[in-house]
Amino acid sequence: MKKNILISGGGIAGLTAAKLLSAQGHHVTVIDRALSFTKAGFLISLKSFGVRIIEELGLMDELQAASSPSEFVSFLEKDEQVIQRISYEKMNENIERSVLISRGGLHHVLYENLKGHVNILFDTTISEITSTDNRTEVTLSDGSRMEADLVIISEGLRSSTRERYFTDSHMEDFNTLYMGGRLQTEHPYPVGSFKVYIDVNKMLSIYPIANNEIAIQCYIHHKGDIATIKQRSAELLQSSFSDYSIETRDLLTRFAEEGLMFVDKMGMVNAPSLVNGNMVLLGDAGYCPTALSGMGASLSIYGAKALSHFISKTPYDLTSACNNYNILMQPIIRKFQGNARNNASSFIPADVQKLDRFVDSFRSASDIELKRIMTDPIVLNEEQLNFKIN
Repeated sequence: MKKNILISGGGIAGLTAAKLLSAQGHHVTVIDRALSFTKAGFLISLKSFGVRIIEELGLMDELQAASSPSEFVSFLEKDEQVIQRISYEKMNENIERSVLISRGGLHHVLYENLKGHVNILFDTTISEITSTDNRTEVTLSDGSRMEADLVIISEGLRSSTRERYFTDSHMEDFNTLYMGGRLQTEHPYPVGSFKVYIDVNKMLSIYPIANNEIAIQCYIHHKGDIATIKQRSAELLQSSFSDYSIETRDLLTRFAEEGLMFVDKMGMVNAPSLVNGNMVLLGDAGYCPTALSGMGASLSIYGAKALSHFISKTPYDLTSACNNYNILMQPIIRKFQGNARNNASSFIPADVQKLDRFVDSFRSASDIELKRIMTDPIVLNEEQLNFKIN
């Protein structure tokens, strides 16, 4: 039984859902507020089940072609003292695979495969949703109306549709500023060998991803509002690392002046239910675990696969399908949001004492302990991987 499905938000979660649901024969329309899609975006690590699902979609070759090399990561103190140096190959032994790619690069892979097969409307948002019984009418920002059997809301962390129609949900301020992006520049760093600096109330990552390009990401504990932060983001970036090496300070200055930088405050979405009638939350709109979980993109892809899985089982009963999706996702959401909180406490310590304790324990950690810290928290069990619920 084919359904009319509207997906509001054409990000990674929305496009993955569109591909899966259109393959089931449903009539899928994607709307997005952007005027067009670009390949720009900060660096992400797609891991484990996220990579597996992309392979199931037949997009592994495209994903690998758009990825960046990753061989080693060195965790450092600000004076360049090594805390741990970890091989990505060894770290990923327990999580199948990991692919380093820009968010825009992953999005581009999905979009290029999907365009021409699914109706995608740019510069379009939801103005109003009216539901009566099993009929839902959606008024779009251009004044047009359409009927939908299901509205999937995948508009991202600051979804206005979620705020309007899921009034029990709320966004939790993580009090952490994220700055990330890329800088085109010749550099002396070995490609694929990354640096991560652990410090009080901040963390800085430097990723040489090509001979002429460096990706930079940093997290800074900050309680200010995002509008004020964006106005002084370059100043904040440089002042936060003013006591680092001349080489690092120079790199951050050039990044602030010449790089393509994304700035935002991180938050988590707490939604008691991902379902409201014929509306369902997907991806960061419903359960953003923040970048500190290490699994934001993978969880978006997994959620899309889970929702499409349950719809394929009961296409005649979307209510049951969405409820099963909600039951499956809630404990997984709690797991990854909890992991992000733990990572924030460990990798962005709140004071010198906590920093010293973490550095000492991380430096002396055995291979088994490193596995527990780095990979155990991001693994799903077999029932979850196979979308089974009790």
